[in-house]
Amino acid sequence: MFEHEATERMMILLSGRVKVCRTNEDGHDLLLSIRDPGDVLGELAAIDDEPHIATVTALEPVTALVASTRAFRTHLESTPRVAVALLEVIVRRFRETTIKRSQSAKSDTMGRVAARILELSERYGTPTDNGTEIEMPISQEELAQWTGASRAGVAHALQAMRELGWLTTHRRQIAVTDLEALRKRAM
Repeated sequence: MFEHEATERMMILLSGRVKVCRTNEDGHDLLLSIRDPGDVLGELAAIDDEPHIATVTALEPVTALVASTRAFRTHLESTPRVAVALLEVIVRRFRETTIKRSQSAKSDTMGRVAARILELSERYGTPTDNGTEIEMPISQEELAQWTGASRAGVAHALQAMRELGWLTTHRRQIAVTDLEALRKRAM
């Protein structure tokens, strides 16, 4: 799915992960979210018949159920429980966005990076004897887009967190050794 694209389809992600990005006024990509299996994609455009507000890109091999917007709308109109479930998804996303936005407004780069690593840890982390291992679905550049920071700012924040003993990093992998310190810094 592409930003500004008019479409006649929506998708339900069955497997794999995708990133949702939007280009800002300066032409820079902003990573808005990562979507996982079970998430609905393109539902806003399917509901209001407007072009997509973001681009969806696979982070790994993806399988999705694709439906026409007409079939989707007909199903929503004839199945109130599905419409309510979709409304719950949209409300949850709105709440998450509102919370992230208010946190970002008062945080510096290190705080925003800590918040996103904490989120990745909660969503994708695997507990180990040494902490929590995160197989990163995104690059440092994408982490910068997600935090609204420069790549250099993210690299500096990660370096500081390594020096403080909060985490270790490897290519597309982070091991969080002090979740509580990250949690405090993310606030």
